[in-house]
Amino acid sequence: MSVSESRSRRLAARLFPARRNARRSSSLRSAPPSRPAAVTQFQSDAMEVGGRTPPHIARLTLYGIAALIVTAVTLASVSHVDTIVMAQGRVTTVSPNLVVQPLETSVIREIHVKVGDVVAKGAPLATLDPTFSQADLDASRIRVRAFDATIDRLKAELGGHDFVAASGANADEVLQGNLFAQRQRFYQSQMRNFDAQIASAQANLKTSQEEEAVLVERLDTMAAIEKMRSNLMAKEVGSQLNLLLSRDARLDVQTSLARVRGSIADYEHKVDKAQADRDVFAEDFRKTAYQELVETVAKRNGAAEDLKKVELRRELIMLTAPADAIVLEIANRTVGSVVREAETLFILVPRDVPLQAEVNVEGKDIGRLEVGQPVRIKFEAFPFQKFGTAAGTVRVVSNDAFAPDQKAETSHRTQVPYFRVLVDIVDLKHLRSDRIQITPGMAVTAELKTGTRSVISYFLYPILRGLDESIREP
Repeated sequence: MSVSESRSRRLAARLFPARRNARRSSSLRSAPPSRPAAVTQFQSDAMEVGGRTPPHIARLTLYGIAALIVTAVTLASVSHVDTIVMAQGRVTTVSPNLVVQPLETSVIREIHVKVGDVVAKGAPLATLDPTFSQADLDASRIRVRAFDATIDRLKAELGGHDFVAASGANADEVLQGNLFAQRQRFYQSQMRNFDAQIASAQANLKTSQEEEAVLVERLDTMAAIEKMRSNLMAKEVGSQLNLLLSRDARLDVQTSLARVRGSIADYEHKVDKAQADRDVFAEDFRKTAYQELVETVAKRNGAAEDLKKVELRRELIMLTAPADAIVLEIANRTVGSVVREAETLFILVPRDVPLQAEVNVEGKDIGRLEVGQPVRIKFEAFPFQKFGTAAGTVRVVSNDAFAPDQKAETSHRTQVPYFRVLVDIVDLKHLRSDRIQITPGMAVTAELKTGTRSVISYFLYPILRGLDESIREP
């Protein structure tokens, strides 16, 4: 052995004292079978370290890490978490807020409520000046009463019974009673005139008929006399003069008979004409009454409809609550102020109606929403850590986006186009206090459960996205 080798071994002994101990306890670990002890005794330190058997703790650590990785991947693959869409909004009612407006321009006489008051259906809210509406109402009622009196008078004329204004009757009934009496006098006068004409014509007709009968008898007598004198003339007993005189007398009677018969025909025509004129007058009188009745009934119906509108306008002078509600807003008006037609004077929130949450969802999340999905609702006025949450379901998802309202509070409105979602509040039992009162207008945060997602997807999706968007020029 050379001197340099001896020095190397002494130096190694000083640097690696455990080497000598390892030789002494060589029975505790096994050397590689391919190398004899004489060789391993003089090998380098690196070779000696490489030939050692690995410690058991190192192997267990490696196996533990591998098992932990496999377990983590398995759990991440089979474990799922709920996917939630967060949305801000407020509580509303299924029925919209009630807006109370005057029907026409008027002056406010009195305001009966203030903001926050609970009002029942029909409770007065404000009273307006009734001057104009009352005047229109009185005028409409007068028109209807006038038409009613006219209709009663015409029905009495057509029915043939009297129309007499009762004691205490209004001016229209008294006027129609006087008109009825005047028309009846005129009708009776005309009928008497026609009856007189008919009677006169009938009397003349009867006289002519009697005269006709006398002339017929005289004509027969004169004809017999003429015949007798003609016979005497033929026997040359009578004179021709007597024959001519008897013939002239017969012709005179015959002429008178023809004239009387013409008078009879004329009187018969006069009788028929007078009777026809009488009938025409009576029918024309009734026809005029019927036409006037029809027109008056139509006008009365129109006036009655106008009266209904005017009565409604008069009733709307008193603004009342259309349903049980809470006064939310009152216009900036005082007693004596002029309120315009259809101007919003009161805004009421209906009571005892189902509540809903109106929330705004950003467009990037709308694709995951469906009707019927469960929703967890948190009320900003009641911290959920103390008071709990409410449950709901998605009822409506808008089909189009809404532009953000620049005037709205940023905490409750998104600054990008959003979709409106209506959530039915179906369960308030999870709230931990019976004194909680949910009212419209409260700000809420809705957690809309859209499904589940595996844990491993949180690691895979970024990788897949990176692979999809990589190796391309933008």
